Amino acid sequence: LYLPPSSLVSSLFFFTRIFRPLNSLLASLPLTIPPFFNERTNMPVNPDSYVEEKERMKKFHGSIVEEKSGLVTSFKKVTQKNEELNAKAVDTYYSNWEDRKDIKNTEEGVQKRRANAQIMTNAFYDLVTDFYEYGWGQSFHFCQLYKGDTFEENTNRHEAYLSVKLGLKRGMKVLDVGCGVGGPLREVVKSSGGAHVTGLNNNAYQIERCEAYSRKYGLTDFTAFIKGDFTKMPIADATFDAVFSVEATVHAPKLEMVYGEIFRVLKPGGKYACYEWCVTEKYDENDLFQKKIVHGIEEGNSISKMYKTTACLNAAKSVGFIVLEEGDVAPVTSATEPWYYALSNASGLRGFARSPIGRVVTHTTVTILQALYILPAGVKETSALLNDAADKLIQGGELGIFTPMYFFLVQKPHAA
Repeated sequence: LYLPPSSLVSSLFFFTRIFRPLNSLLASLPLTIPPFFNERTNMPVNPDSYVEEKERMKKFHGSIVEEKSGLVTSFKKVTQKNEELNAKAVDTYYSNWEDRKDIKNTEEGVQKRRANAQIMTNAFYDLVTDFYEYGWGQSFHFCQLYKGDTFEENTNRHEAYLSVKLGLKRGMKVLDVGCGVGGPLREVVKSSGGAHVTGLNNNAYQIERCEAYSRKYGLTDFTAFIKGDFTKMPIADATFDAVFSVEATVHAPKLEMVYGEIFRVLKPGGKYACYEWCVTEKYDENDLFQKKIVHGIEEGNSISKMYKTTACLNAAKSVGFIVLEEGDVAPVTSATEPWYYALSNASGLRGFARSPIGRVVTHTTVTILQALYILPAGVKETSALLNDAADKLIQGGELGIFTPMYFFLVQKPHAA
């Protein structure tokens, strides 16, 4: 169908007039907002900060949508976002990545990002959480892809492995550091037979979604959530029997900062299991082609600076941990496919959203909808950020210079 330019302009104006009220209507749909903070944690939180953050979150994201993630649900969540706050979050995030213009010298940019890490990462997850749920469900991480199994089966196994390695069982107190919207946390509760898991997260929107999901799935007696900076945990010393993290602590300004806090809140003899994002020993920072790829992974995922696997392990040892087990679980075996196939060769309805074609379709769609004022400013920019990050992740995986699942199991000494 061809429309002359004048008709096209008139049509755009018409659709804009039609969909602006629709956008407002969707934002006003009566949806239940669950309590922001689980008071059973008995963890100290600044009341003024809590109230302010909660109100900002509600203004930014609107009502919490509890329906199962999918195209319609994702559309509802994105259209009700506050345009001004969404655009501001984009500006806040991108202001930390100006060194992309001079890839040879990024050290000044690294220092700036480390200083602004919490603000930067909070803005990042305000922007990307709904995109992640659309493409990944409730678990925002990679995993070993065993042939013949679905992506969801592989994801659940990857999470349950932590429960096995930590020896979790009913009644144990466990901490998930950087819990996202709680997908791994809920799987650990189930695979352990009922360990109580507390999720720590510094993003109010994700904490709100954690609470909603726990209540929806009947897991409120087995879960609790704390909003807080994982480099300054609002948790007493020696509180938890075990700790785990899934591709989350990489957001710390320096790994020693978060590992030191994990060491502190663990009981003597307690274990910590981690899947960490790292560059491998193959990575050569003096190779500008490789550096551009890694910098793109960092920019697209709010990472101040990635460590090499050896430096990551040394960071854990430097704060007092004893290493029980370590190794990259990303390398392909005869039974598995490359981890980055979750992006490059994804299958199924949700897999389509992560695939190269699906990402182009999504980006084209949001670009058009944003131009029509159906989506708020900043959604297109977020889509572009994640698409570029996905391309760089695939490249890093193909070259073997990056792994999203360097695994280690460490223990706090009994005498500590």
